[in-house]
Amino acid sequence: MSQYLAFEVRSANPAGRDRKRHGVAGVMRWALLLALWLASASALAQADSAPHVLSSAATMEQAGMVDIRSLVPDISQSIAYAGSDNFVGAPVNGYQAPRCWLKREAAEALARVDAALRERHLRLRVFDCYRPARAVADFVRWAHDSADQRTKAAHYPDMDKLKLLGDYIAPVSGHSRGATVDLTVLRCDAHDADCEPLDMGTGFDYFGTRAHTDTPEVDAAQRTNRHLLRDAMEAQGFRNYAMEWWHYTLHPEPAPDTLYDVPVTAPDGPGWQAEIQRLVQPYDGDVPGVSLLVLKDGKTVLSRGYGRSDLERGTEAGPATDYRLASVTKQFTAAAILLLAQDGKLSIDDPLKRWLPSLPKVADGITLHNLLDHTAGMLNYEDLMPASYVGQIHDAGVLALLEKEDRLYFPPGSKYRYSNSGYALLALVVERASGMSFSQYLRTRIFQPLGMDGTLAYVVDGPDIPHRAWGYSKACDGWTRTDQNAYSAVLGDGGIYSNIADMARWDAALYDDRLLSNASRALAFGHQVQVSATPEATYYGFGWRVAGDRQWHSGESIGFRNTIVRWPKQHLTVVVLSNRNDPTPYDLAVSIGRLFMTGAQDEHH
Repeated sequence: MSQYLAFEVRSANPAGRDRKRHGVAGVMRWALLLALWLASASALAQADSAPHVLSSAATMEQAGMVDIRSLVPDISQSIAYAGSDNFVGAPVNGYQAPRCWLKREAAEALARVDAALRERHLRLRVFDCYRPARAVADFVRWAHDSADQRTKAAHYPDMDKLKLLGDYIAPVSGHSRGATVDLTVLRCDAHDADCEPLDMGTGFDYFGTRAHTDTPEVDAAQRTNRHLLRDAMEAQGFRNYAMEWWHYTLHPEPAPDTLYDVPVTAPDGPGWQAEIQRLVQPYDGDVPGVSLLVLKDGKTVLSRGYGRSDLERGTEAGPATDYRLASVTKQFTAAAILLLAQDGKLSIDDPLKRWLPSLPKVADGITLHNLLDHTAGMLNYEDLMPASYVGQIHDAGVLALLEKEDRLYFPPGSKYRYSNSGYALLALVVERASGMSFSQYLRTRIFQPLGMDGTLAYVVDGPDIPHRAWGYSKACDGWTRTDQNAYSAVLGDGGIYSNIADMARWDAALYDDRLLSNASRALAFGHQVQVSATPEATYYGFGWRVAGDRQWHSGESIGFRNTIVRWPKQHLTVVVLSNRNDPTPYDLAVSIGRLFMTGAQDEHH
């Protein structure tokens, strides 16, 4: 049903928020909106006399809108109105997903802006694009609620809320026509990684004169950044709204007299791209992120990041972002032992005490093989550490704890029990057999030969992590940085940092003998010990879990959750690295893998 409105005011805060509302729709909704508008004398004084038609379009396709990610798949998004971090302080009605839709003409122009900026190691981040009319109506309702002042400090510290009506919040927004976008610029490093937002002097949706594009209230560098954005946008036909440095409209507008009220949703089209967008949506935006790799038949099908690697700096997660692998490290530790065996420096059947003679007599029967497949019965070092442990324990500290324990969980080789202690000791064996530090051996024998230049076993005061992701844990009011704890300096069981670009190189090496021999790879992926029988027979190799045609390992440490899943017969691998404590991404990886399988089959954890 088409409705007509005779007024429009340019909003100095074009971001419309919408809390859930019920029972107001169609003519009644617009009657209420018009009544609120007429009640504002200051807004009426600024009214635009041009009428607007409310389109009857019920879908984005009918409205002529396209998802910007159909043109720029990795454009950075921070769609605030889909969440609670906005000037309303709640999700906005009409925003069912954090997506950017625009009229095709505007989307294509915006894609050209982003492409031009990337030539200078810059990128765009969008805050808001098309905005449903129902969201704009919510702004008006919010502005009339003088009791709700929870966002004042962040968004309108120097203004009375009621004065926002008219000058800042209007009942009609150009965003609802589909050719207006709110956005900023990210600056990346020379490798197009670590992309962070430029300092514009205020945040998005700041009500006040500091948000004016050419205000003298910001410093010269901040004005230069605003002008950089303006120049890039104007080059493709966008015009800035002078009261908001982030607000741009394409001219001429494709539909200057038509408003739309189609909800903002995720694309629901066919194909794996749309399904992956749906699966990773919880990681997208201003939240701890994820980097996702899909390899099929030796080729990279997908390699990109979502969300943030550093919330405090707003840094974009990407293919080069380095995450703490946690227990995904174990496959590298096992590979180091296998390489030393290939080189004749040790045997996997060596008694552990040949290399670590300070262990007590109870360890006499333990072999390196037992450590590799978790059948040593070794006590967990985490359980041996006092609650008041100061600082961080290292691999040598794990040995020191175990030297005092003349007991095991069970006789070596008799059972399976996952053991971080065993892999910490394996790192020490690598050092003694190679004559190098564990981190140095990995670098010279594995990472450098494979070109894994961003991967390292991280040691404090050693080489920096190139594009570091910081770990976070969910808190009641958002996310809290929880990057390290007392166990985080142990290298053998979880201390490697890597990125999906390097993990692609690692995966490729597992198909041939460029690193490990056929015999070594057979051991790594062999059924060394059965872990469980249900829901399917699952085994542990050396640093890998194996079930049917699937090989995988997950890693969990404070602030990080990761997984690598391989289907070698399908020549398919999915790697998911994330800097958050929840969820564990194994199921995500399997769901993504199924999209690329020939003859998809049920997979169990």
